[in-house]
Order: sequence, then structure tokens, then C-alpha cells
Amino acid sequence: MSNKSLTRRQFAAATVIVPLSAVFASREAAAQANLPKLDLNDPVAKALMYTHNAQTIDKGKVPNFKPGSNCLNCVQIQGAKAEWMGCTAFPGKLVSAQGWCSAWAPKPA
Repeated sequence: MSNKSLTRRQFAAATVIVPLSAVFASREAAAQANLPKLDLNDPVAKALMYTHNAQTIDKGKVPNFKPGSNCLNCVQIQGAKAEWMGCTAFPGKLVSAQGWCSAWAPKPA
């Protein structure tokens, strides 16, 4: 049998880390709430064929689209899971979790 009990140091560290992680997560959410949603007419959005809804993509016109791919399962998405989130492809803007662009890359399993 292994000993699964916490040492005093581990317990003390956990009592500090858990509340701090909640503070940073709430700050991140507040910062993202102030960002504008990506406009479909944004030049970068147009260049990367961004859409707010991946299900509307014409697969014949976008050969690199993989069915089932969207911003939510892209490696470039940032922040906690939400309807609108930050993306490294569009700094300072929020993208729809159900959106898609040609910069899409799968999150590692």
C-alpha cells in the first residue's frame, strides 16, 4: 500500500495555490470580457477565412477544413471554455467557440 496522505508542506502549499489560481482565472475572464468580438470583415479574419460557425463552411471551397474542427478544439484558443474566447491568431479579439479559420490546428490529445 502506498501512503497517500499529505505532508504539512504539501497541505500548506495547496491552501495557497488553490485560492491564487481562482484569482488568476477570474482576472483572465474579466480581461477577456473587455475584448471585442472578431469582426468578419477584419482583414486578418478574411485572410484566414474565419467564420463564427464552422458548420456553415462550404467544404468544396475550403479543402483544408476537417469536419468536426472548430475554435474550441483548436490549439490556438486561449482561456477558459466559453462561448467567446481569445485566440493567438487574432490577438486582442474574441472568437466564437463554434468558429473556424484556416489557422486551425488540433489540440494535442
